Amino acid sequence: MNTIEDLRAALDYPDQPASPDTGAIIARGRRRRTVRRAAVAGGLAAVVATVVAVNPFGGGPELRQGMALDGTAPAPALIAAAGTGVEEAPERFDPLMRTLHIGWVPGGLRGGSAEVSVTEQSFGAKDKDWADGGTDLGLFLVVLAKGRPITDFSDGALGLPMGAVERETEDINGRPAVCLSDPAVRGSCPALRWEYAPGAWARVSYGGSAGPTPEAAAAVARKVAESVWLTAAEPVRLPFTLTGATADLPAVRTFVSIAEPGYPDYEGQVWSASIAVAQTAAEAEKPPGERRQVSFEARKSVDPGSRMRADPEPNATVGGHDAWVADTEMIVWNVSGTRAVTWYENWDADPRTAYADLRMIKDPADPADWPVVKR
Repeated sequence: MNTIEDLRAALDYPDQPASPDTGAIIARGRRRRTVRRAAVAGGLAAVVATVVAVNPFGGGPELRQGMALDGTAPAPALIAAAGTGVEEAPERFDPLMRTLHIGWVPGGLRGGSAEVSVTEQSFGAKDKDWADGGTDLGLFLVVLAKGRPITDFSDGALGLPMGAVERETEDINGRPAVCLSDPAVRGSCPALRWEYAPGAWARVSYGGSAGPTPEAAAAVARKVAESVWLTAAEPVRLPFTLTGATADLPAVRTFVSIAEPGYPDYEGQVWSASIAVAQTAAEAEKPPGERRQVSFEARKSVDPGSRMRADPEPNATVGGHDAWVADTEMIVWNVSGTRAVTWYENWDADPRTAYADLRMIKDPADPADWPVVKR
């Protein structure tokens, strides 16, 4: 596993051996956030245009005039379009709909990935300086459904310091926030957790080429956070549709990953897209890893006929395509130029039954042409 020392070295962070009194800081932050919660009313505030960064060496916020922060919005296929902000977050998300809008992400990211599940929506992207086996540079943002505890956030994420400690910071769009600071880098704030809507929490973390200093990384994280809100729902689009009995099963997760043009991802991946559906509505309420579900994935590579290095040898032919079929999973190669995978989890069923309900579109090369997954 990559270490935080790798991250500091890659970003040329200064060595800061002194540690703050984190217990006192956390206590002050909690008292301050309690006062803020009592004072804040109404819905989401308008996105702030200026960038407010935390002074990493002064302990307080200040406006960073002249700090160049180049960036743009993520690919339209990964986020909901800008629109009127939704004041209340739902207690559960619809995995077939996107409501997460992100108005700005820093330059230097290579494409991105977006996931929608019942309990959260997320966006992540690797930095151009990310390297397999090297430092984990990139951006990761998660918004939780209303009422979900902050323990739902994973312990690790791109840009999130190991052993991060809370410290107080300025509100984000008028709502209470806390820095998740690297305990060995004084005043750092590469990650933020904030209440993006009443009773609903979000977290963003960043480490990458646009944040070569603690101050710059803090400014990036804050600008991303300030551009986040929930908006009108848009249907998730995938390179295939589901028909038959499978189309009636409740969706529990959708995922789309799109590489930057000219910079394919792992083993030449241009994009990948998947959906998981549960056996029943009751199964859909169970946590991941426990529910009975079937998943479908399509993956497009630079070479559409290539197999991944770990792929088994074909043992069947499905629809005129080379395939590998096992008890509960199957792979079919070069279906409309993609690698199509179907697999069951906690459910003993023939994958060919579910695969028969999959309809890959004829030319899925451009995500802008993808259809709504269920019709």
